[in-house]
Amino acid sequence: MYNFFLGELLMRLECEDFERFEQAAQFHVRYTGAEANAAVAMCSLGAREVYLVSAVPENAIGRSCLNELHKYGPDVSLVRRAKGRLGLFFLETGMALRPSQVIYDRRGSVFAGLPAEAYDLPGLFRSHPAPGWLHLSGTLPALSDNGRELAFLAVREAKRAGYTVSFDLNYRSSLWSEAEAGETFRLLVAESDVLIANAAVATDFLATPEEELCVRFSLRCAFLSRRGETDASQTKFGGSLLRPDGGRVDTPMHTFPVLDRVGGGDAFAGAAIYALQQEEWQDLYRIRFATACGALKHATRGDFSLSTRSEVESLLSADTLAIRR
Repeated sequence: MYNFFLGELLMRLECEDFERFEQAAQFHVRYTGAEANAAVAMCSLGAREVYLVSAVPENAIGRSCLNELHKYGPDVSLVRRAKGRLGLFFLETGMALRPSQVIYDRRGSVFAGLPAEAYDLPGLFRSHPAPGWLHLSGTLPALSDNGRELAFLAVREAKRAGYTVSFDLNYRSSLWSEAEAGETFRLLVAESDVLIANAAVATDFLATPEEELCVRFSLRCAFLSRRGETDASQTKFGGSLLRPDGGRVDTPMHTFPVLDRVGGGDAFAGAAIYALQQEEWQDLYRIRFATACGALKHATRGDFSLSTRSEVESLLSADTLAIRR
């Protein structure tokens, strides 16, 4: 099965040793992107035919970004290269009572500026016939008018080609207003097959109780993550899987320390897609697997989930504490 992940690629510039922005004399460079993070999670779990669809600048920074992403598994051959700049994401990692902070510098990026036609989506899906999967997130339509047009065009072309479409409803208040996001999210979810979201964010922006989401938006299923923040150094994480016939399975909330919170939701998304593609699995195992993968991401520095299927399964069986030699 072909798996396409459509979204912006970014450079992450992170303060070191829990410093504040005002203290930082240097930044640690990493690369990221909501859809790319989910793609890396799928590759780490063992998925094949995973492609990134995006755009980077035609320069050394763009090449560095693609080299780093390709190292972790995704195919980057479909990523466009053009004149422009890579979007930036500055991170100050919190500690205890001090929360983390994120500052975006994404306006005018090469990805935000490229028109939807640049990706030749009809040709892309013709050359990669179904069965296939398209995944995108809420940051894509938030970036620019081009991004919003691309999101809707991609979903419609994918559905026309017989693909399954998943949408991760992530909201970034620094990119657009709640009113703009809510209107766009409701339209995109209505054209998608699978919803992936934080439970509270989904019910707020879709103005729908979670038990009614699948029926109202004609979804195949909804994967909902749940968080409860203790402080910046600890978190609670759980999940639910809902079906349109009223079927529902939940995992309990677990509390654990946090090394790096960023990317936990993307790991959950990538694992949810992977789990849905395992036809022999039951829904209870699917949501347990996705939640465990999301939780494990919090113990890995950087935005990428590098947990393998065997590591996730070890956590599920509680066989996790022995040193691997």
